[in-house]
Amino acid sequence: MNSKQNASSSLSEVNGQFSVPLLQPTGSEEEKWDLGWLGAVLRRRALLIASVSLGTIAVASGLLFFMSSSTPPKFSGRFQLLVEPVTAEQQQARSAARAQGAETIQPEQINIQQSSLDYETQIRILQGPKLMNPIVKQLQTRYPDITYEQLINSLKIARLTTLTADKREQGTKLIEVSYQDSDPQKVQYILEQVSSAYLRYSLKERQSSIRQGVKFIDSQLPQLRQRVNALQGQIQALRERYTIVDPDLQGQQLTQRAGTLGQQQADSQTQLAETQAKQRTLQQQLQNSNLQSVVGEAAYYQALLTQYQQIESQLAIESARLQPGNPTLQALEEKRQKLQSVLRQEADRVVGKASDSITVATARDRAIAQSGAEVNQKIQQLPNVARQYTDLQRELVIANESLNKFSSRQEALEIDAVQQEVPWELIRPPELVKDQLGKPINVDATSKVRFLALIAILGLLLGVGVGFLVEISKDVLQTTDEVKRSAQLPLLGNIPFNDAKTIASPGWLGGLFQARSTAKPNANQAAGVDRNSLYNAFPFIEAFRSLYKNIRLLPLRAPVRSLTISSPEPGDGKSTIAVNLAQAAAAMGQRVLLVDADLRHPQVHSQMNLSNECGLSDILTSNINVRNVLQQSPLKDNLMVLTAGKPTLDPVELLSSGKMQLLMERFQMVFDLVIYDTPPLLGLADGSLIAAQTNGLVLVIRMGKTKRLALNQTLEEVKISSTNVLGLVANGAKDAANTPYGYYRPYVQSQNQNGSAPVEV
Repeated sequence: MNSKQNASSSLSEVNGQFSVPLLQPTGSEEEKWDLGWLGAVLRRRALLIASVSLGTIAVASGLLFFMSSSTPPKFSGRFQLLVEPVTAEQQQARSAARAQGAETIQPEQINIQQSSLDYETQIRILQGPKLMNPIVKQLQTRYPDITYEQLINSLKIARLTTLTADKREQGTKLIEVSYQDSDPQKVQYILEQVSSAYLRYSLKERQSSIRQGVKFIDSQLPQLRQRVNALQGQIQALRERYTIVDPDLQGQQLTQRAGTLGQQQADSQTQLAETQAKQRTLQQQLQNSNLQSVVGEAAYYQALLTQYQQIESQLAIESARLQPGNPTLQALEEKRQKLQSVLRQEADRVVGKASDSITVATARDRAIAQSGAEVNQKIQQLPNVARQYTDLQRELVIANESLNKFSSRQEALEIDAVQQEVPWELIRPPELVKDQLGKPINVDATSKVRFLALIAILGLLLGVGVGFLVEISKDVLQTTDEVKRSAQLPLLGNIPFNDAKTIASPGWLGGLFQARSTAKPNANQAAGVDRNSLYNAFPFIEAFRSLYKNIRLLPLRAPVRSLTISSPEPGDGKSTIAVNLAQAAAAMGQRVLLVDADLRHPQVHSQMNLSNECGLSDILTSNINVRNVLQQSPLKDNLMVLTAGKPTLDPVELLSSGKMQLLMERFQMVFDLVIYDTPPLLGLADGSLIAAQTNGLVLVIRMGKTKRLALNQTLEEVKISSTNVLGLVANGAKDAANTPYGYYRPYVQSQNQNGSAPVEV
């Protein structure tokens, strides 16, 4: 049981970590593959493409010659008109060109500017019956059979174009008029009459448009002038009402004034507060009889205070020395009262002066606040005034511009009306298309040559399209490049295609994998293989050896000990690949077990000429010993085969059983390589169940049979089941790189004179 767990964990590690990543082609590889696929399709469908192309060209050419044999020749003529004015510089250039003898002017010489003319509408007017009917009546005087419908069908009018510096097509100011008919004189005459009629039409339309323009402008100018005057009056009234000239300038001045008044009001309030504080201090000092502090430090007040203090001193001295009622004391007392009265009066005057300062400061603060309120009121009104002023000013600008434009246009129209210039000019006069000898050219013959070239190109394109349509409708992989591009998986091997009858059956091919032919002399002759067949067989032998070599050298951390061989659909050759791959591995010294796990349609036993009486299904449904069921290959001692066994009703149940998993683990421990041949993957679960328990899946693709859709669906199913895909095998590849048969000639010799068998393979 421990060995089982170790084998299982080792297998899971290989399947989980050592899978081969998908090969993502780079941009250059994808481009190479696309070109290769296109080339392959063209080679495969060359006959079909050639047949369709030649048939189309032959039929179309025959119809063209049959239809053109009864048609008369056609001659063509043309003239060109300049329908829009050019600049003064271009006018001078045209005059200089004419002075030098140039008869015509090329379209690229016309100055291309932003056009104001609707050329499509103008061309429809020129082709309309209102303008063409008078021309038809004039032409009928000389050619009575001509009608309006005939003239329009043969008369072509188009705007000329030119290429700019950056290779873009740009329209010119030229209109080209061409006409075709079997009579060259008729072509010339019709073009002359049409060109003259177009010039007269342009002159009439020009004069009519000028008169209408002048009339319209004359009707609009008085209204525009009245509008300008009204707007100017509204602006003047607004300025007078709010005493402003410019709202922006007025706003700046008011803002500065408001700031100044605010600063003055702050200073006034500070001064008022200081005066009020000083007044309160003086009043308090006066109440406390602190006359000295009230009257201040003036010299006059100091002298009075000094006298008062001296009298106080004398009075104190005399009071101590004299009796009350003494005349001296009474005199000093009267003098002190007088001085005290004077000081009281001065103190009252100082306090009264402080009150006057408060009154003045209060009045000043009130005046500043009133001025600030007025300024703020004007500032609040200013946005509304500014908006009205801006709206009026904008309308005035628009009205002035309209008035100026109409006035300028009036002057221009008056000048045009006086000059009465022809607005259209005949740049290229009516003339027939002629050859170098001056003879009219049959344009119908030239058209036939071009049409034949076009038929050849279209026929070739049709043939290529039919070839690719047939290729796509079959949707079959044909080359190895298509397989790699569709699957994006490693291509492990290319099994060459060979339709030789002697090697059509792969069963006998295993005989060629013998280590030495001396083990079974004349084995090749017994199998019915001649020397020529041996030359054809050796590329197949080397292809399978190369396949096993590629599998063995895959960049995995552990060697491939078991693998599953399957295909998208039946008939892809998976069993043949499995049998010959097992023989190639055995020939290279490996102990190989080939298990036929296709319990639905087993093929291994028939290809190797083995019995299928007892096999894998019998082991899974009974207790038969595996050693009794394994069969040894008749060609190699180290190649063992386990056939499918008796048919079963539910192969999926047997292949997904625990006994099958244990059996696969034991096989992997005993043999160097175990190969499982399973049913096709598309729509069946057998192959995916087996592949999940092996080191990987090898997918067989049959060239020319396997469909691209089947391969994609198979890969999607494999992706969902997380099966490790080792790579692809291209079976029946016609583009396989085969080694020249001459390279194998020394290894394949006929029997010598002594009758010995062929030498070692």
